[in-house]
Amino acid sequence: MASPIRKRRLEHHPEVEQTAEPGGIRDLMLGLNDGLVATFAVTSGVAAAFASPRIVVMAGMAEMLGGAISMAAAAFISSRSQVEYYESEMVRERDEMKRWPDRERDEVRAIYRKKGFGGPLLDQIVSHITADPERWGDVMMREELGLHHENLEVPHHSALRVGLSYLGGAAIPILPYLLINAPYTITASAGLTILALFIVGAAKTLVTTRSWWRSGLESLAIGVAAAAVTYSAGRIFGTR
Repeated sequence: MASPIRKRRLEHHPEVEQTAEPGGIRDLMLGLNDGLVATFAVTSGVAAAFASPRIVVMAGMAEMLGGAISMAAAAFISSRSQVEYYESEMVRERDEMKRWPDRERDEVRAIYRKKGFGGPLLDQIVSHITADPERWGDVMMREELGLHHENLEVPHHSALRVGLSYLGGAAIPILPYLLINAPYTITASAGLTILALFIVGAAKTLVTTRSWWRSGLESLAIGVAAAAVTYSAGRIFGTR
Protein backbone atom coordinates (compact mmCIF):
# COMPACT_ATOMS: atom_id res chain seq x y z
CA MET A 1 0.00 0.00 0.00
CA ALA A 2 1.42 3.37 -0.99
CA SER A 3 2.23 5.87 1.74
CA PRO A 4 0.23 9.15 1.98
CA ILE A 5 3.20 11.04 0.62
CA ARG A 6 3.53 8.69 -2.34
CA LYS A 7 -0.19 9.10 -3.14
CA ARG A 8 -0.01 12.88 -3.02
CA ARG A 9 3.07 12.84 -5.22
CA LEU A 10 1.25 10.84 -7.88
CA GLU A 11 -2.02 12.78 -7.64
CA HIS A 12 -0.62 16.28 -7.71
CA HIS A 13 2.67 15.78 -9.53
CA PRO A 14 2.37 12.94 -12.06
CA GLU A 15 5.48 14.15 -13.83
CA VAL A 16 7.54 12.87 -10.90
CA GLU A 17 7.21 9.35 -12.31
CA GLN A 18 9.04 10.43 -15.47
CA THR A 19 11.88 12.34 -13.78
CA ALA A 20 14.72 11.51 -11.42
CA GLU A 21 14.23 12.00 -7.71
CA PRO A 22 15.57 15.34 -6.47
CA GLY A 23 18.43 13.80 -4.52
CA GLY A 24 19.44 11.26 -7.15
CA ILE A 25 22.51 13.05 -8.46
CA ARG A 26 23.50 14.06 -4.95
CA ASP A 27 23.34 10.42 -3.82
CA LEU A 28 25.42 9.26 -6.77
CA MET A 29 28.09 11.90 -6.26
CA LEU A 30 28.19 11.20 -2.52
CA GLY A 31 28.63 7.46 -2.99
CA LEU A 32 31.20 7.74 -5.77
CA ASN A 33 33.29 10.36 -4.00
CA ASP A 34 33.27 8.63 -0.61
CA GLY A 35 34.01 5.26 -2.16
CA LEU A 36 36.97 6.67 -4.06
CA VAL A 37 38.45 8.61 -1.13
CA ALA A 38 37.98 5.99 1.60
CA THR A 39 39.22 3.03 -0.43
CA PHE A 40 42.11 5.00 -1.94
CA ALA A 41 43.20 5.92 1.58
CA VAL A 42 42.96 2.33 2.81
CA THR A 43 44.74 0.73 -0.14
CA SER A 44 47.50 3.35 -0.11
CA GLY A 45 48.16 2.83 3.58
CA VAL A 46 48.14 -0.96 3.37
CA ALA A 47 50.27 -0.97 0.20
CA ALA A 48 52.84 1.20 1.95
CA ALA A 49 52.94 -1.19 4.90
CA PHE A 50 52.82 -4.57 3.15
CA ALA A 51 54.43 -5.78 -0.05
CA SER A 52 51.65 -8.26 -0.86
CA PRO A 53 49.00 -7.07 -3.36
CA ARG A 54 46.73 -9.78 -1.97
CA ILE A 55 46.68 -8.11 1.43
CA VAL A 56 45.92 -4.78 -0.21
CA VAL A 57 43.03 -6.28 -2.17
CA MET A 58 41.61 -7.98 0.92
CA ALA A 59 41.77 -4.76 2.92
CA GLY A 60 40.29 -2.77 0.05
CA MET A 61 37.46 -5.25 -0.46
CA ALA A 62 36.65 -5.25 3.25
CA GLU A 63 36.51 -1.47 3.26
CA MET A 64 34.47 -1.40 0.05
CA LEU A 65 31.78 -3.77 1.34
CA GLY A 66 31.66 -2.36 4.85
CA GLY A 67 31.61 1.21 3.60
CA ALA A 68 28.86 0.53 1.06
CA ILE A 69 26.63 -1.08 3.68
CA SER A 70 27.29 1.72 6.16
CA MET A 71 26.66 4.49 3.64
CA ALA A 72 23.50 2.82 2.31
CA ALA A 73 22.15 2.41 5.83
CA ALA A 74 22.91 6.04 6.64
CA ALA A 75 21.18 7.21 3.46
CA PHE A 76 18.12 5.08 4.25
CA ILE A 77 17.86 6.36 7.81
CA SER A 78 18.34 9.97 6.73
CA SER A 79 15.68 9.80 4.00
CA ARG A 80 13.30 7.85 6.22
CA SER A 81 13.68 10.44 8.98
CA GLN A 82 12.81 13.24 6.56
CA VAL A 83 9.70 11.40 5.39
CA GLU A 84 8.59 10.65 8.95
CA TYR A 85 9.14 14.26 9.99
CA TYR A 86 7.09 15.50 7.04
CA GLU A 87 4.27 13.08 7.79
CA SER A 88 4.20 14.00 11.50
CA GLU A 89 4.04 17.70 10.63
CA MET A 90 1.26 17.04 8.13
CA VAL A 91 -0.75 15.22 10.83
CA ARG A 92 -0.25 18.18 13.15
CA GLU A 93 -1.30 20.68 10.48
CA ARG A 94 -4.45 18.72 9.63
CA ASP A 95 -5.35 18.48 13.28
CA GLU A 96 -5.02 22.25 13.63
CA MET A 97 -7.12 22.74 10.49
CA LYS A 98 -9.92 20.69 12.09
CA ARG A 99 -9.68 22.22 15.54
CA TRP A 100 -9.08 25.85 14.58
CA PRO A 101 -10.18 26.28 10.96
CA ASP A 102 -10.73 30.03 11.23
CA ARG A 103 -7.25 30.61 12.60
CA GLU A 104 -5.70 28.46 9.90
CA ARG A 105 -7.65 30.33 7.20
CA ASP A 106 -6.33 33.58 8.60
CA GLU A 107 -2.82 32.18 8.32
CA VAL A 108 -3.39 31.36 4.65
CA ARG A 109 -4.76 34.85 4.13
CA ALA A 110 -1.72 36.40 5.83
CA ILE A 111 0.66 34.30 3.72
CA TYR A 112 -0.84 35.42 0.42
CA ARG A 113 -1.32 38.99 1.56
CA LYS A 114 2.46 39.13 2.05
CA LYS A 115 2.81 37.92 -1.53
CA GLY A 116 0.97 41.04 -2.69
CA PHE A 117 -2.58 39.76 -3.13
CA GLY A 118 -5.56 41.64 -1.78
CA GLY A 119 -9.26 42.39 -2.12
CA PRO A 120 -11.60 39.94 -3.89
CA LEU A 121 -8.68 38.09 -5.50
CA LEU A 122 -7.22 37.28 -2.08
CA ASP A 123 -10.63 36.03 -0.92
CA GLN A 124 -10.84 33.77 -3.98
CA ILE A 125 -7.37 32.37 -3.36
CA VAL A 126 -8.13 31.60 0.28
CA SER A 127 -11.48 30.01 -0.61
CA HIS A 128 -9.89 27.89 -3.33
CA ILE A 129 -7.08 26.63 -1.09
CA THR A 130 -9.21 25.89 1.97
CA ALA A 131 -11.93 24.13 -0.05
CA ASP A 132 -9.67 21.08 -0.43
CA PRO A 133 -8.07 19.67 2.77
CA GLU A 134 -5.27 18.04 0.76
CA ARG A 135 -4.41 21.28 -1.01
CA TRP A 136 -4.81 23.26 2.20
CA GLY A 137 -2.43 20.99 4.08
CA ASP A 138 0.15 21.09 1.29
CA VAL A 139 0.04 24.89 1.20
CA MET A 140 0.52 25.16 4.96
CA MET A 141 3.42 22.72 4.88
CA ARG A 142 5.10 24.52 2.01
CA GLU A 143 4.42 28.15 2.88
CA GLU A 144 4.42 28.05 6.68
CA LEU A 145 7.03 25.37 7.39
CA GLY A 146 9.04 25.37 4.16
CA LEU A 147 8.52 21.62 3.66
CA HIS A 148 7.92 20.34 0.11
CA HIS A 149 6.72 16.78 -0.40
CA GLU A 150 8.16 16.93 -3.94
CA ASN A 151 11.63 17.08 -2.37
CA LEU A 152 11.22 13.91 -0.33
CA GLU A 153 13.07 10.81 -1.46
CA VAL A 154 12.01 7.18 -1.32
CA PRO A 155 14.33 5.83 1.42
CA HIS A 156 15.25 2.52 -0.21
CA HIS A 157 15.91 4.28 -3.53
CA SER A 158 18.35 6.64 -1.83
CA ALA A 159 20.04 3.76 -0.01
CA LEU A 160 20.41 1.78 -3.24
CA ARG A 161 21.89 4.72 -5.14
CA VAL A 162 24.41 5.55 -2.43
CA GLY A 163 25.39 1.93 -1.81
CA LEU A 164 25.89 0.98 -5.45
CA SER A 165 27.71 4.19 -6.35
CA TYR A 166 29.98 3.65 -3.33
CA LEU A 167 30.83 0.17 -4.62
CA GLY A 168 31.59 1.63 -8.05
CA GLY A 169 33.86 4.32 -6.65
CA ALA A 170 35.59 1.94 -4.24
CA ALA A 171 36.37 -0.57 -6.98
CA ILE A 172 38.57 1.88 -8.88
CA PRO A 173 41.55 2.01 -6.46
CA ILE A 174 41.43 -1.79 -6.09
CA LEU A 175 41.39 -2.76 -9.78
CA PRO A 176 45.11 -2.14 -10.50
CA TYR A 177 46.06 -4.55 -7.70
CA LEU A 178 44.04 -7.24 -9.47
CA LEU A 179 45.18 -6.52 -13.02
CA ILE A 180 48.76 -5.22 -12.85
CA ASN A 181 51.88 -6.86 -11.49
CA ALA A 182 54.05 -5.24 -8.82
CA PRO A 183 55.84 -2.87 -8.49
CA TYR A 184 53.57 -0.65 -10.59
CA THR A 185 50.31 -1.37 -8.78
CA ILE A 186 50.35 1.49 -6.28
CA THR A 187 51.34 3.98 -9.00
CA ALA A 188 48.61 2.73 -11.32
CA SER A 189 46.06 2.79 -8.50
CA ALA A 190 47.01 6.35 -7.57
CA GLY A 191 46.90 7.56 -11.17
CA LEU A 192 43.55 5.94 -11.94
CA THR A 193 41.98 7.14 -8.70
CA ILE A 194 43.25 10.70 -9.09
CA LEU A 195 41.76 10.83 -12.57
CA ALA A 196 38.45 9.45 -11.28
CA LEU A 197 38.39 11.93 -8.39
CA PHE A 198 38.84 14.83 -10.78
CA ILE A 199 36.11 13.55 -13.10
CA VAL A 200 33.64 13.00 -10.25
CA GLY A 201 34.42 16.43 -8.82
CA ALA A 202 33.96 18.07 -12.20
CA ALA A 203 30.70 16.15 -12.74
CA LYS A 204 29.23 17.78 -9.64
CA THR A 205 28.99 21.02 -11.61
CA LEU A 206 26.21 19.48 -13.71
CA VAL A 207 23.87 20.58 -10.91
CA THR A 208 25.82 23.56 -9.55
CA THR A 209 27.19 26.85 -10.86
CA ARG A 210 30.78 26.22 -9.76
CA SER A 211 33.72 26.02 -12.13
CA TRP A 212 34.20 22.42 -13.26
CA TRP A 213 37.96 22.49 -12.94
CA ARG A 214 37.85 24.06 -9.47
CA SER A 215 35.38 21.43 -8.27
CA GLY A 216 37.48 18.68 -9.84
CA LEU A 217 40.68 19.90 -8.20
CA GLU A 218 38.93 20.17 -4.84
CA SER A 219 37.81 16.53 -4.91
CA LEU A 220 41.25 15.48 -6.15
CA ALA A 221 43.00 17.37 -3.34
CA ILE A 222 40.81 15.81 -0.65
CA GLY A 223 41.46 12.30 -1.95
CA VAL A 224 45.20 12.82 -2.32
CA ALA A 225 45.47 14.33 1.17
CA ALA A 226 43.67 11.36 2.73
CA ALA A 227 45.85 8.87 0.84
CA ALA A 228 49.03 10.78 1.72
CA VAL A 229 48.26 10.53 5.43
CA THR A 230 47.57 6.79 5.34
CA TYR A 231 50.51 6.11 3.02
CA SER A 232 52.84 7.93 5.43
CA ALA A 233 51.44 5.97 8.36
CA GLY A 234 51.93 2.74 6.43
CA ARG A 235 55.56 3.57 5.66
CA ILE A 236 56.25 4.44 9.29
CA PHE A 237 54.51 1.53 10.97
CA GLY A 238 54.57 -1.05 8.18
CA THR A 239 56.54 -4.27 7.80
CA ARG A 240 58.34 -3.48 4.53
